[in-house]
Amino acid sequence: MKNIVKYVALAFVAVTMASCVQDLNTTPIDKHSTTGFNQDALFTKIYATLATTGQQGSAGSPDISGADEGASGFYRVMWELNEFPTDEGWWIWDDAGVAEAKIMSWNGDNALVKMLYDRFIIVIKYCNHFLEYADQSDTKGMQQAAEVRFIRALNYWYMIDMFKYIPFQDKESFDYPEFVSRTQLFTWLETELKDLTTALPATRLQLYRVDQTAAWLLLARLYLNAEIYTGTAKWPEALAAADNAIKGGYSLYEKDVVCPDGTRFSAYQQLFMGDNDVNGAQQEAVLLIYQDGNYCISYCGSPFVIAAMRDGGMTPWGCSMNWKCFRSSPELVGKFFNVSAATSIKANEYEMPALAGDDRAILCSYVEGNPNKWKLSGGSAADFYASWACPKFTAVYSTSDSLSQVKGSHSEWADTDIPFMRIAEAYLTKAEAMFRTGDEQGAMNLINTTIRKRAKATPLTSIDLGVLCDEWSREFWGEGRRRTDLIRFHRFAGPKADENSYQWEGRAGSPTFKPMDEKWNWFPIPSDDKRVNPNFKTQVLSVSQLEGGDGYTYAQ
Repeated sequence: MKNIVKYVALAFVAVTMASCVQDLNTTPIDKHSTTGFNQDALFTKIYATLATTGQQGSAGSPDISGADEGASGFYRVMWELNEFPTDEGWWIWDDAGVAEAKIMSWNGDNALVKMLYDRFIIVIKYCNHFLEYADQSDTKGMQQAAEVRFIRALNYWYMIDMFKYIPFQDKESFDYPEFVSRTQLFTWLETELKDLTTALPATRLQLYRVDQTAAWLLLARLYLNAEIYTGTAKWPEALAAADNAIKGGYSLYEKDVVCPDGTRFSAYQQLFMGDNDVNGAQQEAVLLIYQDGNYCISYCGSPFVIAAMRDGGMTPWGCSMNWKCFRSSPELVGKFFNVSAATSIKANEYEMPALAGDDRAILCSYVEGNPNKWKLSGGSAADFYASWACPKFTAVYSTSDSLSQVKGSHSEWADTDIPFMRIAEAYLTKAEAMFRTGDEQGAMNLINTTIRKRAKATPLTSIDLGVLCDEWSREFWGEGRRRTDLIRFHRFAGPKADENSYQWEGRAGSPTFKPMDEKWNWFPIPSDDKRVNPNFKTQVLSVSQLEGGDGYTYAQ
């Protein structure tokens, strides 16, 4: 089914690259004595790090030692820390680090924060290793190197977005990394991504690889959040970069499908279905993360989000895992409905969009034959049915004859690729940049004629920052970016946090929730790294006015 070389021949990486990661002064392999460097295999491995956790399927040979491998993958831990503390949903389980993440009370010893940090560090090390030893003397090698530089830049973008000070290395070295500020890393990322807008292939060489549009889109994202990272806004630059991304050949997918049993799969829903690599939705995915039930599995890719949002009594979803551990918040429901009026609505995820007048409302409040009843308020924090289900991702194929028909390659593991970067982001980025530079009418018109038109949503008649913030949530909810958007609109932590109050469930009782210190807008550098890397004391503590360098205490 998949148009990709399978993720194989990676065992060598376990020998040469697997690491505890906290050992940041690892001695590099001598290029003159190294044997077994496999350029193509490491190139594939670097892409695979977006959704896998090691060298042996879902478990058994992890990239990062000392962590729960099933929870340590890039996509999962990034998703969790960008969703758990926001207004979009509630994770029921309280695994290590989760309880603190939900109520914004993490510290430098938090398990999720540590896994996130370690994952970024080790992928950057993989990339630097590749760039040190890869043969770049021909076109193939140069193209691979540019793509690896993009993956490295992507990881560094997440570091600038999620940490205040960042250990930085752009070359393989046995020295401890230097710590840089967000402003310093911003400058490096801006230069790197600008270069990649020409160094990368003009169009992707294969479905799961990146091209110049990916660089433009990531650059637009960097500029969109520039004021948060550096204190200086770059709205015109964000607009220009987004416009270049829009011109790159990708387009919003807009074709609905009705299967023989009458079930409608909207174009928006098909972005998150099991055949989204071939059903046409791939035209929207600027970066599509490969998943396959037989060849690429982990508890950190699409099976994670699919299983998390379902119970066994719900509408069939094309695979067997059902964890029932993440549900919507009333605030997410409120992006599509009047919550007080919505309590009487009974519909599954295929019926709900028509009731909402918006194809993005892939929510579930009722399933025929299910003895459980969903609510929109009250109930236990551990009750999956205390708010509506939010089954946005599914393993069902859009070519199915009925919802009960499974066409996946595996009964347990999903084939659903992750549409990690979508061209829809470029349209909303451009619209927001237009609004912030004074063109409010143009911003509203752009949203109405692109994003809302595809969703079959009523056109906006007025626009302000609150409307823009909500539109980001309606389009990208459950895709692991809500925290970033809330911070940009000053609605996450800090003095304006009350503008997006979402005091429900356990968060209402958090002593850090209201008012919130601005430090919650970033995560702490793990205490272990603060202690082990001598550069932290000289390059961060000596210049920072914040306790612990980033506002978080730690035992020195």
